[in-house]
Amino acid sequence: MRGSETADHQRPSILARCQRLLFSPLRAPRLTFAGACLVGIVTLSRESVAQPVTTVPTATIKALMGRLQEPVQITALPNQPSQLVVVERRGHVRIINNGKIAKKDLLDIEAILSPGENPGLSGIAFPPNFTSSREVYVSYTDKQGDTIVGRFPTSESKTADEDELSVVLKVVQPNPHLHVSALAFGPEGYLYLALGDSPNRKGSPSLAQRLDSLFGKVLRLDISDPTRYKIPSDNPYAKNTDPSAPEIWASGVRNPIHISFDPVSKRAIVIDSGQDQQEINLLDRGGNYGWNLMEGSRCLAASCEGREFTPPLFEYRSAPSSHLVGGFTYNGKLFPALQGSFIFGDTGSKTLNYLARRNGTWQRGALAIATGEIVAVGQGGDGEIYVATSNGALGKVLPQ
Repeated sequence: MRGSETADHQRPSILARCQRLLFSPLRAPRLTFAGACLVGIVTLSRESVAQPVTTVPTATIKALMGRLQEPVQITALPNQPSQLVVVERRGHVRIINNGKIAKKDLLDIEAILSPGENPGLSGIAFPPNFTSSREVYVSYTDKQGDTIVGRFPTSESKTADEDELSVVLKVVQPNPHLHVSALAFGPEGYLYLALGDSPNRKGSPSLAQRLDSLFGKVLRLDISDPTRYKIPSDNPYAKNTDPSAPEIWASGVRNPIHISFDPVSKRAIVIDSGQDQQEINLLDRGGNYGWNLMEGSRCLAASCEGREFTPPLFEYRSAPSSHLVGGFTYNGKLFPALQGSFIFGDTGSKTLNYLARRNGTWQRGALAIATGEIVAVGQGGDGEIYVATSNGALGKVLPQ
């Protein structure tokens, strides 16, 4: 069942008698259930992160331009610190130079995307050798509603289009839900791809806990061979003889919408949009993040005893229809107090947030408030923070 495939529920929290808090920078320990005891949890409740860290300066978002159409990702163009790349859901990848959209897009695949409200173009990733290869990797929903991960050549003289696609992976989707698939290259050069859980129909079983399915998983692929992807030998199920999919790096995610890598620990950080909880997860090799038995620190099943899960680095209950966007680990110069903090946005509150480690705990604080719904947060080639809003505006975050 690795091609087509499933999720949803709710029970009160069973947080009780937690033992053995393990803290280290950007590290989320595993937890094991034994009765009602939750061992080794470092996730933060809403109450524990309510107060901002006062040493972080207040910021403002300086408008750079408008006229973007449904932006979903902001990233830097490799080796071009003055240029930004903005990904639009309808298939255009724009180059922004000094607040202006370049005449030529980096990529235009609108003609092959799914129509209507399906995710369209979810995101792009530049491989480590982009400067020489000029190739870009994309994740999108095609006209049949399936998820495609593909590779396109790009050129400074022309816009790449659908005729130049090389398919890396196709995942047949059974329904139009949770199609967003995030991708990024890790520091070792492998491609990480996060796929949402995908129920065949409402009420059908989740596939996020099934290791013979790619749904509800983070995959790790070696794409050094241009003809087919290979399985890295250190993937957790690479040598299994059971039906476990060897592509899997981590499991138990619901709707992972963004992947980035911490520059110090080199570990992947995934934002996962839950049914009721929003999570920021620090990925472990073979880690199980709980969905659909757990959502954050809450048990959704009749019992979670005897199961081992990796808790989120951070969780909170968001407003209805709100979710997290972004983010990345900050290493710019404008906000020295934010060095090493994780930057992300909240669509519902229009708030740009940071997650910072202070006095042995992770704390969330508000950095800036946008004038519109924040739909993308990214880092430019200058190391600084850029924000896009639902009204098509792009801004840079500056000290107030």
